[in-house]
Amino acid sequence: MHDAFQVTTVVDKLTRIESIFAHGDRLLIGTGVGQLLVYDTKEPLFADDKQLPEVTLVQTIKQFSKKPIEQLDIIKEIDVLVSLSDGLVSLHDLRSFELRMTLGKTKGANLFAIQTMVEMSPEEQIPVLTTRLAVAVRKKLLVFVWKDTEFFETKELNIPDRIKTMSWVGTTKICLGFSAEYALMDVEKGQLTELFAPTGVAADAGPMSTLNSLYNMSIGARGGKPMITKIPNNEMLLARDHVSIFLGLDGTPTRKVGIEWSGTPEQIGYSYPYVIAILPKHVEVRNIQTLTLVQQIDLSNTKFLNQGKLVYVASTSQIYRLTPFSFSVQIDQLVEKQEYKEAVSLLDQIDAVLVENKDKKLNTIRTAYAHDLFRCGEYDTALGLFQELDTPAEQVISLYPEMISGSLAAKNQEQDDEHEDDEQALQDDNELLSPGGKKSNAFLHGSEDNNSRPPSRPASIKSKATTVASHQSQHLKRKETVPLTGLNLRDAVSYLIRYLTDKRQKLARKLNNSASLKSAESISEDGDDLLYQASLVDTSLLKSYMMTNDALVGPLLRVQNHCDVEECENILMDKKVKLKTILGKQQDGPLRGVLPTIRYLQKLGLDHFDLVLQYSRWVLEKDPKHGMDIFIDDLTEVETFPREQVLHHLESISSDLAIQYLEYIIEELHDESTEFHNRLVIAYLDKIDSEKKGVDKEIIVNVRSRLISFLTESSCYKAEKILSRLPIDDLYEERAILLSRIGQHDQALDIYVYKLENYAMAEEYCTKVYQEDPVKGEKMYLTLLKVYLQPTSNQQKPLIEPALDLLAHHGSHIDANQVLAILPSSTRLYGLFPFFEKYIRETNRNRNMDLVVKNLLKAEQIQVEEQLMFYRSRAVKITEDRMCPQCNKRIGNSVFAVFPNGVVVHYSCKEKIEQTQWKIL
Repeated sequence: MHDAFQVTTVVDKLTRIESIFAHGDRLLIGTGVGQLLVYDTKEPLFADDKQLPEVTLVQTIKQFSKKPIEQLDIIKEIDVLVSLSDGLVSLHDLRSFELRMTLGKTKGANLFAIQTMVEMSPEEQIPVLTTRLAVAVRKKLLVFVWKDTEFFETKELNIPDRIKTMSWVGTTKICLGFSAEYALMDVEKGQLTELFAPTGVAADAGPMSTLNSLYNMSIGARGGKPMITKIPNNEMLLARDHVSIFLGLDGTPTRKVGIEWSGTPEQIGYSYPYVIAILPKHVEVRNIQTLTLVQQIDLSNTKFLNQGKLVYVASTSQIYRLTPFSFSVQIDQLVEKQEYKEAVSLLDQIDAVLVENKDKKLNTIRTAYAHDLFRCGEYDTALGLFQELDTPAEQVISLYPEMISGSLAAKNQEQDDEHEDDEQALQDDNELLSPGGKKSNAFLHGSEDNNSRPPSRPASIKSKATTVASHQSQHLKRKETVPLTGLNLRDAVSYLIRYLTDKRQKLARKLNNSASLKSAESISEDGDDLLYQASLVDTSLLKSYMMTNDALVGPLLRVQNHCDVEECENILMDKKVKLKTILGKQQDGPLRGVLPTIRYLQKLGLDHFDLVLQYSRWVLEKDPKHGMDIFIDDLTEVETFPREQVLHHLESISSDLAIQYLEYIIEELHDESTEFHNRLVIAYLDKIDSEKKGVDKEIIVNVRSRLISFLTESSCYKAEKILSRLPIDDLYEERAILLSRIGQHDQALDIYVYKLENYAMAEEYCTKVYQEDPVKGEKMYLTLLKVYLQPTSNQQKPLIEPALDLLAHHGSHIDANQVLAILPSSTRLYGLFPFFEKYIRETNRNRNMDLVVKNLLKAEQIQVEEQLMFYRSRAVKITEDRMCPQCNKRIGNSVFAVFPNGVVVHYSCKEKIEQTQWKIL
């Protein structure tokens, strides 16, 4: 269990609470003497905000009813409070609580239910908001629909028994609960369908029949009352005695199991994502998905429940607020107690916006859950979950003893030591929470202290989930660790083989799809490259076969594999298997002779960097694709190599390797050195120049694409330096990008228009600037217009058509005066029509918007003036009978004061009222 809610006493020492209802920042209480108590509420969003709710009485309506107020609800869409008292349903104004109407037809009512839904109007076929009110009157069900300003009766349906509870479960369907059964009523058709009716189906008809039989037995029990709770996912929860069953809105069971409460509930409600039940001695909170008991709160003799976002529980004299803890805090509690299954369920149900990094956190907790299952000996489930999560092989293999995991066993031991430290820290906390600990008293303040506290500072009640006994029991209830030896180890290894086989297939597909080392790196797992993962998986699989079925070793070694040569040869020595001989027969063996050197050079580090340079040359010359692992692998030793020296070394071997390394340190390591950015651009240019002599134009296209992308995205190179390296009669697009970087926008646009003849690219250039800065963008559109109409070369003619297209698309962003000033006098007027139309429309739109704002401000001014006239015209009449409500003496000719609500008192009495901080109602 964990703390889902913090419980606080907010109202104390009332007389005969009959009903409660909370909405917004208001709490309404109906009493047994017909009074309506109105409270203002101020509370934190979550209990972990370390602020207690504050509830203040702001109004007491003594003459609300002459009889007990049995039920309260609201229709917020029309600002109406609905009440049931003295067998009548009445409607009151939600703000002033004045009576609007009494539904006389409801005389003798004992219950009502409200539903507001969006429905399609049958006449206009448009969505309309419809409110239906169902009222139970003896053995009848009355249905009212709100139209215009009042309720109109639409149906009067005869019912076979008195309705004890009911709830709308559809547009026209309502679920009814009687003394010994439930039924669904279609109020439009007047059709009543009994639920859980005996069908005569055979005993082997399935789990649903068994569930119905169980519930029918419960229905015959005495002492419980029917309860209907509508919950998400189109389900409802029906209760009788201590059993609650889930049904769909059509009345069919939706789950094979229901909820068996520890007692007979008095009330049941829902607060996302929990079901809350009031029992005689406590309140139970359960997870709606797993049905697990989440929290048990010691509150006896409570009988009223306000469900939803604002959860209140009340007895006949006290009201308690259940303030939720944030979901992040609740999940942290569950993880701390290693209740991973419950944490996963909670995360599954809540929206991603309610918890930070939901997917990442869910994956982390599910991984921890898999580890916990493995520790407790549930190897099948644990390895299946690891497989589903695609957990890195290194993490799973390290759970096994050294005979399987090899050097990874030491890493796993370090993790176990850290886990034990965490367990000890948690145990120390539990000791502090014990009855003799220092912290225990802080959690024992309950309602006993309420008498000594003012109403605005209510006491906080601690639930069972966080009491000392619960904290201690949580640790004791955890499953003991199962030793990974003997038959347990053999079982665990057999399930490991299934996991490794699946992982091997996935790695094989990734290796086959890797066209280059870079693509392989992009899908590497936890910083290890695919080849290391493949070697780890195959080697561990061989060890597992040796333990469970050594006949499978031969088939593994006869196909292409990535087994570690030295480690596996030592393992197989007892079987007199020469692994190197077997692998040597493979003509397509993966990286024979190269891979060991690569791994060795990677681990040498900075201290032996000269050896790395010396012995990496032959690897790079023989297999440059995989040899580059020495310098661009995701290892700490590799990242510390001096980049300038590495680059010089690679340039001496191949310009392609130099480009690959520069791309790696810029894109992967985010190096922002101007020198490296310049050198990558120059390397691209040199590559393009050298390839012009060849016949493979695809290489030039590819390199140019990478160059243009880099010039566009990078902000670290020096454009002035690069411009001097560009050829005069080629690479125009690259030149345009560089010119834009140094602010030569007119020259850049001139290239797009006259060199590339790509008007769309020129227009896109201006649009991009406009989106970033509208002021600069307007100037850019004008610049492009000038480029079209005023070419720099005398041999080029003005481009009238592109200019007119630009004005048609973006003319509203260009000043009309400047446009007309540079347009040739020969331009035909009809060609400018789209420009003038868009420009005039934009001007008119701005003018009309200004007029709207002006009129709104004028209307607001008139309203303020009317309010001023109203307040200036207010007056009070002092008669001989006018009494001061403070001292009960006549006002007479004495100096008096008037409160905003019209109450008149002596001026001296006004000060007394303010000193005692009374609220004038």
